Amino acid sequence: MYINLDVLNITNGNTQVIDTEFGRMSIEKVEAGKLRLITGRIVATDPILLYDDECYSEHIKPGTYTVNIYVGKAENRKKQTVAAEIRINDNEPVKWEMALLEGESAKGFRHDEFMGYEVENGLGCFMDEKVMEMLDLMSEEELNEYEIKVKTAVNNSDCSCAEIVMDEKKGLNIVAFASGWNEGTFPTYCGFDKDNVLSKIVTDFMVIET
Repeated sequence: MYINLDVLNITNGNTQVIDTEFGRMSIEKVEAGKLRLITGRIVATDPILLYDDECYSEHIKPGTYTVNIYVGKAENRKKQTVAAEIRINDNEPVKWEMALLEGESAKGFRHDEFMGYEVENGLGCFMDEKVMEMLDLMSEEELNEYEIKVKTAVNNSDCSCAEIVMDEKKGLNIVAFASGWNEGTFPTYCGFDKDNVLSKIVTDFMVIET
């Protein structure tokens, strides 16, 4: 199974500079928004490229959770989103597992194999399963308006991230952010603390190679 601990460990707050193929990269943590989860069932996806995406098999307690992005800057290169996380608690993960959908398994994966979500629009996001259900029912016109809303919100942000309200009454939203190299397939991991409690969910945008 592919896993880049250098990237995942950045989220523990112990790394501010990391060596990459582009030189030394400074890392900045940015709060991208507060994610409202009314079911605790999490979907990570390209917010525009929607294929009836499913939630991960790991569920969490409904509530509001901080979403952070970790932005890297190496020499004269532009800033890139290295990773994005949902912070469930402040405990440091001691074990990482690939985030998988119901029925999926990472057993038998080679060291360079992983499951992830496809990005074609330079954006990733986290959302509650209920938001995906809303999107599945939208007309083409409504989806076009939604796409413009998401892209405009992220483009107008200094940190290329945004919190987009989807249903004010229910408090449903998505938190979207730029996705590293813009296009590709990117893995997400679950981090468990010493008590085997899920403490983080992190997407690696594979800016930093192992």
